[in-house]
Amino acid sequence: MTTPTSARRRSIGQVNRMIRSIVEAETLEQFFWVGGRIDRYFKSDLGHVYFDLVDDKTRIRCMMRAEQAGRLPLELRNHLDVEVFGDIHFYEDRAEAQMNVTDLRLSDDSVDATPAVDRLRAQGLYPPEKRTPPSRIRRIGIITSRGSRAIGDFEDAYQSAGERRVLAPVEWKYVILEGDRAIQSIVDAIHAFDKSSAINLIAIIRGGGRSENLAVFDSFEIAEAVIQSKTYFVTGIGHHRDSTLADDVADYATSTPTAVAHYLAELCLRESPANATNTPHRIEHRAASVSAQRDFGRRGAPSQKVEPVSRGPEPPTAGSSRATSVLIVVLLILAVASVAYFIAVLIAQVQ
Repeated sequence: MTTPTSARRRSIGQVNRMIRSIVEAETLEQFFWVGGRIDRYFKSDLGHVYFDLVDDKTRIRCMMRAEQAGRLPLELRNHLDVEVFGDIHFYEDRAEAQMNVTDLRLSDDSVDATPAVDRLRAQGLYPPEKRTPPSRIRRIGIITSRGSRAIGDFEDAYQSAGERRVLAPVEWKYVILEGDRAIQSIVDAIHAFDKSSAINLIAIIRGGGRSENLAVFDSFEIAEAVIQSKTYFVTGIGHHRDSTLADDVADYATSTPTAVAHYLAELCLRESPANATNTPHRIEHRAASVSAQRDFGRRGAPSQKVEPVSRGPEPPTAGSSRATSVLIVVLLILAVASVAYFIAVLIAQVQ
């Protein structure tokens, strides 16, 4: 066993430089193909493309420059199976390996698969026409999995947003959110709520997870069911960075299940001017909260403007109160003068 000494100490920078020299000695300018699935896709203002290439257990960060990404004959997106060509670079400051991609192609798993958006477009369903929220929320149907943490997050936020008497009742349908049966389970729940005359707003909520756990929400079948639904549709899937096709086609997409609760509560409170007059501070707080959530919401989510809450008649201003006081004083003076006149007349008659 080697005895530790101060002479064997290294700084973080020295360690990272050592790792870089080992990695790049083996891989630098050695180009190769590697396959995986795109996750956390992002395009910068300069046109450079960043994404993670993932498989079932591992991932590596990738970067492709704008001029090379611009020559690709396909549109990159999350969950797309691809093969990338490039070499490995190691960045000392953050101890991170990154693949600098010079070329990209669809993998064999994707060659025969028509993207869901293209299938929707071919049927005239995409882009969908966004609906406005119902003028009165009678009953809300929410789709999620039994035992999901999203249920507690939603209920806490929804019930704290206002008194129970002014919030629409909620009906739950529990579905499978992952695996081979998930898509059909979700589609069946959408159809069931859409057929119910009691439900006039549907929402899907799901907590965060890995991109592959959210892949079902990029399916053609779920997107088709959302678009063809006659009922106003809201989504709250994953966290702020997550974006799915279901979010894209929904009438309103929020960033989290909690954000869904705030948005739905705001719609309910908007319908009750009497309640709004009694608790204006609560409404203002929730409206601000929902606005903040939208700032972190889905890319492409439709903007829904909330009508201002009626607060009843305005209280009298300081000017109008002063005029009223002057009028009252004048009337009192006239009354006193009249009484004095009659008294004087009576005294004169007596004499």
